[in-house]
Amino acid sequence: MKRFIATLSAASVLALVAAAAPIAPAAPVPAHAAGSSWSSRADRYVADARKATLDAASSRGARLPKDFLDWVDRDPVRRASVYGCRKDPLPVLLGLRSLEIELGEELVRERYPQLAIAFAVQDSYLRRGTKAGTWNDADGAQLPDALPDVSQRAPLSLAIPGDPRTPVDTKDPKRTLDRDDHVVNFLEDHPPIEVEATVKELPPLEYDDKGVAKPRGKAVDVKRKVTRALVAADVISSAALQREFNAYMQAHGQDLRLDCGDGAVAWNSTAAVGNEDLRKRIAAAHEMFQAAYRAKGRMPAERDRAPTPAESMAWFVRNDNWQFDPATKAERKWPRFPLNAPWPVLLMLAADDQPLREREAIWRTFAETGEARTYGEYIGDIAQQFDMQSARRLSPFAFSYGSIQMMWKDGGVCGTMGNIGARTERILGVPASTAGQPGHCAMVQMDFDAKSGTYTCKGEQYATGGDEVTNVHAGWNYDDVGGRRPMIFHQTVAWGVNEGLESFVDTLVMRRAFDALAAAERADEGPAFLAEGLKRNPYAMAVVEGAIASAPDAGSAVRLLDDFNKAMDAAKLPANRKLYRDTVRDLAHARVLAMPSPATPEASSRLLADLTRQGCTNAALLARCWKETAGEEGFVEKCVESAKGYLASPNRTKNRKAADAFAAQVKGWARTIKDKGARELWAKALLAAFDGKETLELRGKQQVDPAVAELRKIAGVKPTK
Repeated sequence: MKRFIATLSAASVLALVAAAAPIAPAAPVPAHAAGSSWSSRADRYVADARKATLDAASSRGARLPKDFLDWVDRDPVRRASVYGCRKDPLPVLLGLRSLEIELGEELVRERYPQLAIAFAVQDSYLRRGTKAGTWNDADGAQLPDALPDVSQRAPLSLAIPGDPRTPVDTKDPKRTLDRDDHVVNFLEDHPPIEVEATVKELPPLEYDDKGVAKPRGKAVDVKRKVTRALVAADVISSAALQREFNAYMQAHGQDLRLDCGDGAVAWNSTAAVGNEDLRKRIAAAHEMFQAAYRAKGRMPAERDRAPTPAESMAWFVRNDNWQFDPATKAERKWPRFPLNAPWPVLLMLAADDQPLREREAIWRTFAETGEARTYGEYIGDIAQQFDMQSARRLSPFAFSYGSIQMMWKDGGVCGTMGNIGARTERILGVPASTAGQPGHCAMVQMDFDAKSGTYTCKGEQYATGGDEVTNVHAGWNYDDVGGRRPMIFHQTVAWGVNEGLESFVDTLVMRRAFDALAAAERADEGPAFLAEGLKRNPYAMAVVEGAIASAPDAGSAVRLLDDFNKAMDAAKLPANRKLYRDTVRDLAHARVLAMPSPATPEASSRLLADLTRQGCTNAALLARCWKETAGEEGFVEKCVESAKGYLASPNRTKNRKAADAFAAQVKGWARTIKDKGARELWAKALLAAFDGKETLELRGKQQVDPAVAELRKIAGVKPTK
């Protein structure tokens, strides 16, 4: 993200701010009178935000044409999207105008308005201000004043940068050769070496009974001995070559000595380097060779800059209009995703900051051959040591670290594979992102069903669970935080858009109007806000989250969850929306846990009854309630009772989800017991409930129940053989 902001300097930073004038958010929108409908409040909020935004733009000298402002106002959904979906709409409005200046009115206003809004909204999240006069990038680094440039300038001419490397003559007789010259000369003057490589070969020719050659089929991978030039990785992996290198450098007046062992890190190494001293020596050799390659134009000095929003949008639009013949277009399934889709489902695409040269190489291959590689070489434990992973295949290369091309060359584990997949999908115009799962990196993407005209957010490369354990790495950009959220948050965006873009945007504006209220007003009006938001769109997660966060006490949070569930029953949601309901339940119960405990035992009992009725799974909250209503002994009894209920459930052996969920409960309960001795006794009491049922069979394989494994660890009990 820092790299992305850095590109917005000369051409894309607004030159409209007086030298001493700080940048502050647009004037706050006043709270509206209680009792009016939230729909009307949203309308007034947009009107007030529009006025404040135009005043702020005018105070900065920004010239915004009347016909542009009229175009924004002409469509109510567009108007609400621009002025009502960010606390400070100024970067959105200026970003949209900046795109129009560079890409033209036809492209922005007529052909791709939703994509343009997506870029303007997404870019505004990179300009979050923490105090007057500064903006922060996504990593929190302070940046100078920066707003999209709305000064008149020439239209953008999309240009894909070429290879940035300029090879240096390392034998130039006109200058004194330095260390890096000699390093490169050793490598390039060395006789070619023979290595085993995987190459593609066509199968041998076969002939029919008439002597006519049959079709040869597709090329296959085969191992072959090949000769090639020496590269840095070869030296790092070979003690003999290191001795040659050391002697060569000494003969050329360079006090440089490598000692990287023999085969500790080789081209196909998969094991991590355990010897820390050896690892430091290999890392130093890698840095030395890499510096020489960069200094002498054998590798780029740095990664290419990220594109500006206009460059990125222009690139996607160009590809969207690529002139495939009908047969090829069908074969490529092009386009993969509609770029005129509603802007909320396009934000992951607009967030892509891959340099154009990296994108272009992959796009051209896809356009010419149909190849779309969404996976790479899985290389094992060495991938956890980035310096060793990089050293094992260090060689001249046209792309920098961080690029898909380097990931293909060096390989990796799940994080690399998820990145290759998500980035490739975005290059092909599909909104996508990496996503975290327990001990694993997967990916998610937006999908479009042309027959039904509906959008979904679906997961790919899952390994350790389903949507319920998946956290998307893209920002959930429907509040003023924009941070990472669980998968269900992104799924509700797609479902909410399916219900209607207008209603979905209305609920986002309602959330802005709600947030503009004082805390006490939000607490009072939360129930009405929730009810109207869900009536407008049942997937209004921004409304749901805001209402629950405003609950002033535990009872209010419980009632809000009941209201939500009644609204979902009335909406008759499909059965596969259970995760949505479960997530909202968990949000409400997390709010209950953040509130003070009830003042009386009777109130605690009523709260526990409500939580039980609502299917509470918040381990810390249940533990607190059990202890408050039944004491420490009652807490243990409740835990044992829950264990017995879990053991009797048929879901225990259907899949691992139920087992993992109960193991998570066990961990949560254990964390509430501060005394180690008491925690061990508690774990032993629960283990007794598992007597004779310590294992479970999943997919025909016996395995220790994960809850048992956790309890044994807590209790210090070794499993019996």
